Amino acid sequence: MSKESFIKEIAPYAQKIQKEFKILPSVVIAQACLESGYGTSFLANQGKNIFGTKGDYKGDSVIIQTIEYVNDAPVQVWSKFRKYPTWAESLQDLAYLYVKGTSWNRSLYTAVIGEKDYKKALKAIFDAGYASDPKYIEKLVNLIETSDLTKYDASNEEVYHIVKKGDSVSALAKAYGSTQVQIQQWNGLADLNLIKVNQRLRVK
Repeated sequence: MSKESFIKEIAPYAQKIQKEFKILPSVVIAQACLESGYGTSFLANQGKNIFGTKGDYKGDSVIIQTIEYVNDAPVQVWSKFRKYPTWAESLQDLAYLYVKGTSWNRSLYTAVIGEKDYKKALKAIFDAGYASDPKYIEKLVNLIETSDLTKYDASNEEVYHIVKKGDSVSALAKAYGSTQVQIQQWNGLADLNLIKVNQRLRVK
């Protein structure tokens, strides 16, 4: 699976999470790409498990050997990881972690919820102790920016414009950061040139 196809496959699930839980899709997608090697890790292949979530999912699990440290010494142990039917359940479990927190701190990740700046959201995740890699934020910011993942962070708010004399669809698209095609589809316009003064158009 290519990097692009993995992103396209999980993006709709990440956008659904934004609608339900107000967590930025760019953040969730970047974490998924980094932690699963764009869906190529053993766990991602065998159990659609993107984030290395331990335990079982509705009785299904994948058993693999991992290294854990006991008294600072590496020890090989067999661990049970959740096996999901699709990527959606793995992504949803990450969302649940951010929304519900941990058993010892229910508000551990509250700063992530509703945050519209991906850099602030990533800092909140790191500060909560999610990852130990000191370059975790840097890697994810780089991933978000090089893959243009913020395009999936569409605002859920619809914006409308009352047409004034001299307005054009192309000018409105530029002003509101949308496209002429989007404005045409949102408003069912047969002809982009036939908009009327005082007409209410969705522009974002």
